Amino acid sequence: MAQTIAAPDPVLVTFPPSLDSELSRFLVQHYGIQHEEQRHALGYVFLATLRHGFTVIFPLLYSDSFRLVGPRPIANYFDTRCASELRLFPVDKTEMQQVESDWTQFNNTLAFATARFAYYHLLPHRDIMIAPLSQGTPGNEQKAVVSAYSTFAWVLTTLLGLSAKSAQTSLDQIRTVFDAVDTRLASGEQFLVGDRLTLSDLAFSVAAAPVVLPPTYGGPIPSFDEMPAEIQTVVTEMRSRVAGIFALRMYQEHRSIFGVGSV
Repeated sequence: MAQTIAAPDPVLVTFPPSLDSELSRFLVQHYGIQHEEQRHALGYVFLATLRHGFTVIFPLLYSDSFRLVGPRPIANYFDTRCASELRLFPVDKTEMQQVESDWTQFNNTLAFATARFAYYHLLPHRDIMIAPLSQGTPGNEQKAVVSAYSTFAWVLTTLLGLSAKSAQTSLDQIRTVFDAVDTRLASGEQFLVGDRLTLSDLAFSVAAAPVVLPPTYGGPIPSFDEMPAEIQTVVTEMRSRVAGIFALRMYQEHRSIFGVGSV
């Protein structure tokens, strides 16, 4: 009788500090997907996703059965295949419309704003940023980040359009979204949509992570004490707000730290 060979676990290709990579980690943990995470430095990650997923977009979750590019396709795929208690998409149409609206507000507007604000203040600090840009990646990629840090910083600055003006605009956007979430949670709601965990809760918490610094963030980010004063001030402000407290609670109750390798 032929021996059955188990299929290998799916592989999650990530750029370590990225918010989309973190949301994808959060999702595969939530759905209980055994997998291997392969982290790559900027540039190298495009080669990995191109090789395995025929795309330069990261993160990529792939196996013999699927190629899922980005966190939303991961949620779409597994939410129809998971136990009912794990589903992140509401059955109620009105609630689902709210989740869709939140997806645009949180995963697009807020996530871009927090990333741009954080990178603007962090990239000038080479000693702080070497680890976030390279931790867990292959040795040659870590060496590349160390030896050519200014190039990696320039690429991120260009891609994100970093400037003092864009950083201030981003901070204004962060405060606007936090204001809206504060209002939605003002009566003590436990979740953003309905009475159970949805994609809205995960998307907001991950997008808010750079300005609340949850301890169980799955990618390498500097600690509060390592952060420049400009970021420390904003983190202190956001952690004191209803929305910030909510994001930290979501991480505390629903997120575990992922190591590099099989999970």
